[in-house]
Amino acid sequence: MSKIIFNQKISSRYYRMRIFCPEIASKAKPGQFVMIRVAQLLDPLLRRPFAIHRLCQESDNYRRKNHPTCIEILYQIVGKGTIMLSEKKRKEEIDLIGPLGNGFCLKQNLKTAIMVAGGIGVAPLFSLAQALKILEGKHTKRTHLIVFIGGETKEDILCIKEFKKVGAKVVVSTEDGSLGTKGIVTDLLVNFLANSLPSGISNLQLFACGPSPMLRTVSEITISRDIPCQISLEGRMACGVGACLGCSVSTVINKLGGTEILYQRVCKEGPVFDSTTIIWN
Repeated sequence: MSKIIFNQKISSRYYRMRIFCPEIASKAKPGQFVMIRVAQLLDPLLRRPFAIHRLCQESDNYRRKNHPTCIEILYQIVGKGTIMLSEKKRKEEIDLIGPLGNGFCLKQNLKTAIMVAGGIGVAPLFSLAQALKILEGKHTKRTHLIVFIGGETKEDILCIKEFKKVGAKVVVSTEDGSLGTKGIVTDLLVNFLANSLPSGISNLQLFACGPSPMLRTVSEITISRDIPCQISLEGRMACGVGACLGCSVSTVINKLGGTEILYQRVCKEGPVFDSTTIIWN
């Protein structure tokens, strides 16, 4: 069992929870997730998956950045399980397993990193931005980081200050125009790729997480421009360890002599995939 450091409401539908779990925090990589039991009893029975949003210490004033003891999760109230999670208090114990799944892979000598987040999709991308910042501290070359965040309304736009704090340029869109540009975030991405890239498409890598329609569009955009892209899929999971096969997705794998259609598990082979491998239904 692990201990809750805080469980903070950050907007009308979103919460941020910090959990003291040194064994998980010391092993976690950007893009991985944890499975949390939200109730002591059997209702709801299944654990819930949550992306690791941030690696940190118990207090923000503690600066041993290479030795995280806590993780943070960012979650949206969508049903009974997350309502129960939002009611948990500081110092309560919580049952979680992790880190699970695979994570993002950063290219060497990366000049420009672009992140595209839809709503709660900012959660795993911030841990990646955090990792980029740490790498910058070890090397002299700076990576340009541009983060596109989209949502239905301004209530769905999260982590602007956090991304700016790690040196990112943040571009926002909302469907109702309540914050940033009115429209969808992928339109902003297309415009940026056409007009504003600081160094062309060499040494560029794109990462995305959000609703499936957004990820499909991002994949089409990057494939048409031959831009390397990794996407983190948001899938329903029952076990989180690859046993039940309930989160499988269709992928295409290149092999000698042709290609092969292969079902892969979001919880095990994912949640991060190369965008060129996903077969969108």
